Amino acid sequence: MYTAQTKNNNDSFHDKSGCDKKSEPLHQKKFAVVNPCRMCQPMGAVQALLGIEGAMPLIHGSQGCSTYMRFQLCRHFREPINVSSTSLSEGTVVYGGEENLIKALETIKIQYNPTLIGVTSSCLTETIGDDVEGIIKKFRESYLKNHGEEFPPIVSISTPSYSGSHVEGYDKTINSLLRNLTLPPESEEKHDVINIIPGNLSPADVEEVKEIIKLMELNSIILTDTSESLNAPLTGSVEFLPSGGTTLDEIRQAANSKITLTLSKHADSGGELLNKRFGVPHTILPLPVGLENTDRFIETLSSLKFIETIPSILERDRGRLLDGMVDSQTYTHGRRVAIYGDPDLVSGLVSFVVELGMEPSIIATGTKSNQFQEDINKITKKTSQEPVVINGGDLYDLHQQVKKTGADLLMGNSYGGRIAVAENIPLFRVGFPIYDRVGAQRICILGYKGGLSLLDQLTNTIIQHYYDESGYELLN
Repeated sequence: MYTAQTKNNNDSFHDKSGCDKKSEPLHQKKFAVVNPCRMCQPMGAVQALLGIEGAMPLIHGSQGCSTYMRFQLCRHFREPINVSSTSLSEGTVVYGGEENLIKALETIKIQYNPTLIGVTSSCLTETIGDDVEGIIKKFRESYLKNHGEEFPPIVSISTPSYSGSHVEGYDKTINSLLRNLTLPPESEEKHDVINIIPGNLSPADVEEVKEIIKLMELNSIILTDTSESLNAPLTGSVEFLPSGGTTLDEIRQAANSKITLTLSKHADSGGELLNKRFGVPHTILPLPVGLENTDRFIETLSSLKFIETIPSILERDRGRLLDGMVDSQTYTHGRRVAIYGDPDLVSGLVSFVVELGMEPSIIATGTKSNQFQEDINKITKKTSQEPVVINGGDLYDLHQQVKKTGADLLMGNSYGGRIAVAENIPLFRVGFPIYDRVGAQRICILGYKGGLSLLDQLTNTIIQHYYDESGYELLN
């Protein structure tokens, strides 16, 4: 819901986050969610599992759950996506889904022989109270006894669809993978490797993070790596399981790394687990979008390598981003922008548009978060006008505020298309899902190169909408 507001003694409005609002409060819509600004937990879990080489996600729920996942993922990534299901029906609501889960595990082993099966729960199985971990333990013991061999690793993730969002689903999956698979360190001396928990990023963004780490001459374990599995080349061969990504051996060795860097503040529980259980230092960084955040990421990597100067290629890319910011300032400066999506993505985008001299007039996320509110408050201290923050709302709330406050540009996923058409403002598509354009898996916004690509496309979106063919600004 939109952050609740009450009138104070100064006849202005004050929300519970501590932000004073001069404008009238939005209609308090408490009866329903209209056009959500988030997705369910299993969606985030599936995306994390698809970054593991040879892994098969299995949704313990109705057939419709896995169908929905495949539908959303396929139309965003334009890749064939396999998500298995235990296909629960009305009868299992009464008798439980143990038999279906066991049959699904056996079938997956026979048909695909995966390296790992990630079992995610759903609203149905959470409601009826299936003991998923107990069923899995019983099945593994039975399989070993009957077949004389161990069944492939099975990781259980509790992801009720009726609470949280895909952001929590992703975080829970990384935590569960590390909790169940990571082995104790081999010795007190750490390997010259860093763990990277990127968050739920596009394959191109994960690729850019890997490239920067490579340029810094560091070795890394990406938890998890979707850069290949969700942006695969066309080779003519048919792959039913992710052919690239993080290996099980890498996950098992994560406790031997010198540090864990988390690039998403809302996916930090895996890094905390490695720190508490195995003593691996953990640092949480903002998503490296734009100049300041990328500088901080590079500086952190430099400190791990004990070098004072960054590689010349990164220096060049930073200079190009600065040059692009100067070139674009005529078009971007002072533009009011409404940004919505996942909390870490939105925080990163807000930071960048502020660097460009734009005014974030409305900032919205569907995943309610105190951390998000704190980050936005810190970033927007640099702006001339205080933005409206919708923390844990939906796109209906966003649309109502766009009508009220106004914006020159929308930034977010394809679900904002109707708002853009209704209010005659351009939509810059970023985030998940993007289903009405191609190339979503190749959108890169991280690092200096990604920032420059983001800047060019953002500026051209403004030019296309607000300037005529001769380059003169249109008067609306």
